[in-house]
Amino acid sequence: MKLFWINLIIALFLLVGCAQESEITAITEKLTQEEQIENVPTQEPTNTLVAITDTIEPTVIPPSDTPLPTDTPLPTDTPLPPTLTALPEGVLFRDDFEGVLQPGWTWINEDPDRWSLVGDGWLEIMGENPAFYTEGDFGLINFLTREVPSGDFMITAHLQSNPNENFQQAAIYIFENENNYIALNIGFCGPCKVGGPGFFMETFIDNNPFENAYMVKRAPNDTDVYLRLVNQGGSVIGYYATTPGEWQRIGAFGNFFDFKYIGLGTTNSTANAVENDIVSRFDYFEISLP
Repeated sequence: MKLFWINLIIALFLLVGCAQESEITAITEKLTQEEQIENVPTQEPTNTLVAITDTIEPTVIPPSDTPLPTDTPLPTDTPLPPTLTALPEGVLFRDDFEGVLQPGWTWINEDPDRWSLVGDGWLEIMGENPAFYTEGDFGLINFLTREVPSGDFMITAHLQSNPNENFQQAAIYIFENENNYIALNIGFCGPCKVGGPGFFMETFIDNNPFENAYMVKRAPNDTDVYLRLVNQGGSVIGYYATTPGEWQRIGAFGNFFDFKYIGLGTTNSTANAVENDIVSRFDYFEISLP
């Protein structure tokens, strides 16, 4: 019996020792883990971005027969024609015949071999034989025309011409058609009362079976002249000048017309042969208000 109690006491001591050892082992492991956590190095936060090191390879385009597009050129400004000089107040149109004819002109019976723009702004026309009117139509060759403006107006021209054979002339015109017109010219008429060189203003009206004319004798060397027709207040008045601005009146006709055009031209005005075709040079042609 005594031996039993001795063995029980020994067993209890053994059990207590094992429990204490397990508890000590657990405590030791926990301390070890905490120590390990404390010893882990702490990383400081950083704003540095991580570079991407993977390189994207470009896509290889297989060769093609189609040409690659080229750079399209940027649009450029289209050069504009030279700006026309502004006309003075009261001037409706002016052509100085410098290089090209101004827009709005129309040739009647044009012969391009017998007119040209020459020198420093001159329209040169070589006359032919037909007169202004020929059997119900315009006979005048290289008759340069344009539409009339509305209302009152006047036309003025500076020209050089030397008509020295019968009926040769260089003229400016206001007309309705080939049968109804008023003309002012520098010309030559041996059978007329001026006996040769002169300034002439003439008209022809359908209801008048004959021509009316005014004429002023001209010195043979007056070949650089100015002509003007003024359409105003129901009448048409003709003027000439051999010095700029010194206008001389030739005559006047009542305006019984429905004027549609104005123009200029030169002609031998004869059915017969002439020794020399008339050559006339126009420096400018102007339309203005009276």
